[in-house]
Amino acid sequence: MWQVQVSVPLFSGGAISANRRKSAQEYNASREELINLTRNTVTSTRSLHMTVLSDVSRIAARRQSIISSRSSLDATQAGYEVGTRNVVDVLNAQNILFQAERDYANSRYDYVLNLMRLKERAGLLSPEDVLRLDSFLVPPTAPTATSVTAPK
Repeated sequence: MWQVQVSVPLFSGGAISANRRKSAQEYNASREELINLTRNTVTSTRSLHMTVLSDVSRIAARRQSIISSRSSLDATQAGYEVGTRNVVDVLNAQNILFQAERDYANSRYDYVLNLMRLKERAGLLSPEDVLRLDSFLVPPTAPTATSVTAPK
C-alpha cells in the first residue's frame, strides 16, 4: 500500500508578509539615505567651491594690503628721518606690515588647503596635485628690522 503525506502550512503567523514589509521599508530607508548623502555632498562641494573662489579674492586683497603697508612704512620712515615722526610710529608701521604679510601667508595656506579639499570631494585629487603643491610653498622671508637713524 502506498501512502502520500503532504504538509502545507496554511498560516505561518504573518512572518512572510512581515518580512516582505520589513524589506520594503529597509529599501526605502536606504534609498532616502542615498538621496540625502548625495544632496549633502553636492551642497558641501558647492560651498567649498565658493570658498576657493573667495580665497582667490582674499589673496589678491592681502597682496594689495602688503603693498599699502610697505608704502606706509616708507612714508613713516621718511617722516622719522626728517623729524616729523617718532620711532614708535615706525615700529607701528613695521608691525602693520608684518601683520599684512602674515595674513597673506595664512590666506595662501587656506587657499591651498581648500583647493585640495575641493579636488578630493570632486574625486579629482591625484598624486601629481600633491607634488604640485610644492610650487605653492614659498619659504618665508626672515623679518628684518629696518635701520632707524636718529632724526636730524
